[in-house]
Amino acid sequence: MDTEKYKALICAIDTGSLTAAAEQLGYTPSGISRSVASVEEQFGFPLLVRAKSGVTPTEECEQLLPLIRSLLHIQDQLQQTADRVCSLETGSITVGTAYPIYDQILSKGIVAFRKIHPNISIRLIEGTSSALSSQLSQHALDFCIISQRENIPVFYPLCRDSITAWVPKNHPAVVRGIYKASDLWTDDYIELYPDLETDNSLFLERNDLHPKVCAATSDIYAAYAMVEAGLGVVLINTLLSHRWQGEVVSLPLDRSSDFEIGIAAKSAEECSPAAREFLNFILPDLKGADIR
Repeated sequence: MDTEKYKALICAIDTGSLTAAAEQLGYTPSGISRSVASVEEQFGFPLLVRAKSGVTPTEECEQLLPLIRSLLHIQDQLQQTADRVCSLETGSITVGTAYPIYDQILSKGIVAFRKIHPNISIRLIEGTSSALSSQLSQHALDFCIISQRENIPVFYPLCRDSITAWVPKNHPAVVRGIYKASDLWTDDYIELYPDLETDNSLFLERNDLHPKVCAATSDIYAAYAMVEAGLGVVLINTLLSHRWQGEVVSLPLDRSSDFEIGIAAKSAEECSPAAREFLNFILPDLKGADIR
C-alpha cells in the first residue's frame, strides 16, 4: 500500500500548512497538494479546510485521523523491524512533554542517543497533559512526560507535583504564606490554557471552585506578567512556577493538590523498535533527575 500520500496529509495537518509540509517532507507544495487531492478523491469527500492562514482537517477527516495515524504507525513498526533484521537502524520518534523543565535532560539524551543511532530522528513537542495523552492514544506520539491520566497503557512515575498560586506581591495571602482556595471565589482569576483540560482545571473541578475569570492566556510568560502587573492570580503547576525573575509571589494552597508526573508510553506491542530503544536509553536519566 502506498502510504506516502497519507503521510503528506498528516504532515499538512500537524504543521497547519501545505508549504510547511512540503519543506518537511522534501516535496513541492504542488506535490503535497496533489497527494492530498488523491486521498480526497479516494475517499470521496474533502479532508482539508484551506484558508490563507493554513489548513485544518474537516469534520469527516477528524473521524479518519486515528485510523490513518494507526496505519502509518504500523507501517513504521514494520519498516523498523525489517531494518533491524538487515542490521540497519532507521526510524523517527516523537516525544511530548507538558513540563519544559525536562527539556534539557531530553535534549542531552537525544544528542547522546544519535551518536549511537545517527539514522534515527527525534522530534520534541509540547502540550498539556490531557492533550498529549490523547495524541499518544492516536499514535501521534511515541511517549510523553505528563501528569497521570486515565487509560494510559504504560506509566513510569518520575516525581510528585502540586498546584501553586501566583499572586501579586501586595496580595494579603503573602503575609499568611499560604493561598486559600476559597479566595478564588472573590479574587480576579487569570485562566491559564483556557478551554483545555489541565491539572489546574481538574483541581478546580474536584473542589467545585468557579473563579471569577478576568483574563485568559495560553502563554505562561504572559500569565506571569499579568500577575506582576496586579491584574489577578494564577494557578500553575509547582514545577513550572520556579526560575522566574520578578515580583510575583508563589504560594502553596491550603488544600491538597498533589498528583504524579511520569512517562506515559505505549504498550510493548505497540511501541516501535526505535522508540523502545530511546525510551530505555533516556529512562535512567529522567528517573534520576533532580528537577526541583
